[in-house]
Amino acid sequence: MSEHDVDLSSIRGDWNFHFNYLMNAVEKTQKYQMKLWRQINAARDAKGILPAEKNELIAEYLEAVRMTHSFTDDFIMMLEQRPAKAAKKKTKKKATKKAKKKVAKKASKKASKKVNKKAKKKARR
Repeated sequence: MSEHDVDLSSIRGDWNFHFNYLMNAVEKTQKYQMKLWRQINAARDAKGILPAEKNELIAEYLEAVRMTHSFTDDFIMMLEQRPAKAAKKKTKKKATKKAKKKVAKKASKKASKKVNKKAKKKARR
């Protein structure tokens, strides 16, 4: 993380935008990192040793790893600065999903009970 205090009051109003931007940057960097790793593996010889002339490939890979690490520091900082509204909205969505699942489950139980009652009536006849 940065060694000096950062004034984050200017981004609090648009926290979601900045957080999504950060997540996209992390995702792209990880994809680039994996691409470089595949190239490093492809450059190995039969013994599994990387040729000495491929050092720039390793340097690029290490830089991508460092970038990912710095993004994780930013990720932690953004989570610490999360506004209260964003946290509440997520909780409400989870509660709504759970309520919908319960209603759907009850409805399916009722429907299966009706089907079972009809089947029993037909069996009695």
